[in-house]
Amino acid sequence: MLTQLRVKNFRLLRDVTIDFDSVVTVLVGPNASGKSTVLEVLDFVSRCAEDGLEKAVAAHGGFDSIRTAGVTEPIVIGMRWNFGAGDLRSPLRGVSLEWEVALQVERGGVVEVCSERLANDTDPKNPRIVVDTDDLLGRIVSPEVGKSAEVRLNSMSNRLAFEVLADPSRFPTLGHLRVLLKSTRVIGALPTSPSWARSDVMTASPRDSVVLGPQQFIGRQGLGLANVLYTLFTDHADAWRDLDRDFRGEFRFVERMTFPAEMSGSKIAFAFEDSRFKGRKMFASEMSDGMVAYLCLLATVHNPEQVGALGLDEPDANLHPSALRRFLSAAQRPHPRGRRLIIVTHSNALLDELDDPASSIRLVDSTKDGTVIRKLDAAALDAWRKDFSLSDLRRTGLIDASNTAYWSEVAGEE
Repeated sequence: MLTQLRVKNFRLLRDVTIDFDSVVTVLVGPNASGKSTVLEVLDFVSRCAEDGLEKAVAAHGGFDSIRTAGVTEPIVIGMRWNFGAGDLRSPLRGVSLEWEVALQVERGGVVEVCSERLANDTDPKNPRIVVDTDDLLGRIVSPEVGKSAEVRLNSMSNRLAFEVLADPSRFPTLGHLRVLLKSTRVIGALPTSPSWARSDVMTASPRDSVVLGPQQFIGRQGLGLANVLYTLFTDHADAWRDLDRDFRGEFRFVERMTFPAEMSGSKIAFAFEDSRFKGRKMFASEMSDGMVAYLCLLATVHNPEQVGALGLDEPDANLHPSALRRFLSAAQRPHPRGRRLIIVTHSNALLDELDDPASSIRLVDSTKDGTVIRKLDAAALDAWRKDFSLSDLRRTGLIDASNTAYWSEVAGEE
């Protein structure tokens, strides 16, 4: 699972390191402090693995947009993963990787890889540097299978090593890295409004029927939900049982989920049989926003194929407190393949549902020098929680302060 994320010069993240100590990590803090930027970094590296570095930079607004304003130094992103040898259900069991990349922009606006390093520490007695950077020779990739010579990549290349060398049989560690990054997903605001409430009838929604086909992950705004639910239903009986239990446990009138086909037969939708109206199917277009949002969240946390990280931005929107409680209960169970969950929220109710808040919560503060991310003092928190809930502590500013703390700091120095 992902154990550490390091970021330099990416928007508000001038120099931050996040150590992930729990199945769920929750980022809390004032608006414009940098919480969602952490999720943007995860989405950026995921797009690098899916579409390549150039398209990932373009999707995020261009290099000058994502690099910290006023900074000329490279953007640096580092990640560390460790999968326990005892995790027999993980395809990466026993694997330990560390990856770091530095990105700069040429005068013509083309992004280049300044340096890249990938280490495989799976065998502590024989750690291997798979990708490294020499100031004169550029990036050097060492083959792990066979006796072929090392590969040297152009020092000014605008492609990451796994974009150039995509043969996992010859470069298995690069293959592992790409799998981890591609299965890292970030789900932003969910456009759950029914068609009659949309400002643009062409706007897509998780409610929509989709062309039938295997799909493991829902899109960045919950799109393709019908396919993902159908894939879980047909291919992952255990995951579907858990999802169905959590969904029907919250909505007692749901008898069972169904997947009706459109008249053309090429698209499917999702619906449920409603005990309040015998013999009647309730289609996605008739579901409440909360039902659709809840299904999206369940489809992500119960996905058995994900080995990377999952980022959720404000997942509590549209959820009743009991649905939020069920979602957090499901999210905090150890994932069979070591998926890490990172949540950005302003919800006090969500914090109250955390099993181990001291390990899970990260405080995100805005300072003159950029974002600062801190852990809670576990001993102090335990003492406070004898008399107060996390909601109480947050309302009084004892867990995270407002942006007024930053402006007071600035004003005090003028």
